[in-house]
Amino acid sequence: MKPLDKTERYTLSQIVGQNLKQMILQNGMAPGEKLPAERDLSLSLGVSRAILREALRSLESFGIVEIKHGEGTFVAANFLNPLLEQLPFVMRMKDRSAMEMHELRYVLEAGALSLNLQPSPDTWAKLEAMAERLSDPALEPEKRAALDAEFHRTLIGSLGNRTLLYLAEPFLKLQEEALLSEEEVRRSSEEHRQYLDAIREGETDRAAAILRRHLQAGRP
Repeated sequence: MKPLDKTERYTLSQIVGQNLKQMILQNGMAPGEKLPAERDLSLSLGVSRAILREALRSLESFGIVEIKHGEGTFVAANFLNPLLEQLPFVMRMKDRSAMEMHELRYVLEAGALSLNLQPSPDTWAKLEAMAERLSDPALEPEKRAALDAEFHRTLIGSLGNRTLLYLAEPFLKLQEEALLSEEEVRRSSEEHRQYLDAIREGETDRAAAILRRHLQAGRP
């Protein structure tokens, strides 16, 4: 990294933060990997350690790095999560409709379907067991909502794309809050079975259509 131009209009700590993010990406640093020592970073950037620490604290507040006192600074294990966790709150604050949330959720999950989902036999067994349990009308509403979210989490997770799963997680959290009427429970249970059948048979378009109908009806 080259020393920073202190004449930029952004604050120096903001510029340092941008440079640190570039360093993490350009060096392909993995989650949990330790950043260089403060002394080395401040020398390479040409800034004081006070400015560097301010930048590091800012990155930590965004969940990009983790500062461990006495050990150093590390790339955060799941640095997307703190940002994504705020998404449902921001959407609500900006008076976004539930349908907008469902549309974005559809794009994410339908995208997973288009990538040729092929769950392992063990995952299929878990999905089928969850779908069967979801068909039980006696299942408590809170447990049903949590299990429903776990069903979709397991399905999306079977793709092995952690970033996609991170992006879907805020919407799955919202799903855990959804409480259904008796009629919605019946329809939702039928749709879960149809959804699995379509995926198993490789009928991606049919699976996507079932998912869209499922979400448009306001069912999680």
